[in-house]
Amino acid sequence: METPVQLLAACETARGEGKDFPTVWLTILRPSPLVIGLPGHEICEGQARIVIQLTNGQRIRSSPMGYTLS
Repeated sequence: METPVQLLAACETARGEGKDFPTVWLTILRPSPLVIGLPGHEICEGQARIVIQLTNGQRIRSSPMGYTLS
């Protein structure tokens, strides 16, 4: 089973290859057993982010700067 860190790395690799969020969602995030539900949104420091909830309580956030895990 993949870990949240491995899932994050897969997202960052895809971003580095030029894949947009909808593609990352359909090919990496949505099929992962770590992901709960649909993406949500938040505004942090005036910047919109897409938030993906994980089964362990962590979240992957997508912003123009890349993906982060918290």
